[in-house]
Amino acid sequence: MNIRSQRREETREKILEAARHCFGSAGFDATSTREIAQRAGVAEGTVFAHFPTKEELLVTCVGDQMAAVIERALHTMDPEWSLPDKLMHVAACRFEQVCLQPEMWRVLMSQIAFSPRKGAVHQVMANSGLIAATRAIIEEAQLNGEIDPDLDPVLVFKTIMALFLFTIHDHMSSGNFDSEDMCATLRELVELQVRGIWLHRGDKPVEN
Repeated sequence: MNIRSQRREETREKILEAARHCFGSAGFDATSTREIAQRAGVAEGTVFAHFPTKEELLVTCVGDQMAAVIERALHTMDPEWSLPDKLMHVAACRFEQVCLQPEMWRVLMSQIAFSPRKGAVHQVMANSGLIAATRAIIEEAQLNGEIDPDLDPVLVFKTIMALFLFTIHDHMSSGNFDSEDMCATLRELVELQVRGIWLHRGDKPVEN
């Protein structure tokens, strides 16, 4: 990397760090790009040179942090673990990140997970490597016979992500930002999902 590219990357990181602080402190709507620029020590035009819109800046704040977490989770994962254990390992790393900056993640959830912007959530998950990593874990579990090989991996991924987002939302609503508690909530949901909730054909419900 030449000096010019290095300086550009350093400036980008300063802007992202400033944005995370400002979004986490004041919220998305109340934070201006001018405030972010002042905290980063750059001109407001420099912010837009790196990020065309404030929303794009927010999306990148999430994606970059998630990418680092996913890389760490995959590097420390035991290939012999079961599907629930692998999923929980990735989730635990993510929950630790959420619990370190709860106010920031309140902003992210409201502006990204529950915003009408088409493709924002998918963009974040794809850019961070979360989709590829989770899909690989699911497909390996299908090959190993842990889960039904005829299931569409995309649908399995969507159900798991729905449980993950519910867990974050549930704990944010209650104000409980303990990563171990969040893991316990998600594990119960994942294990129930893996076992299945439907009676097999021929099974009869237990009579009281």
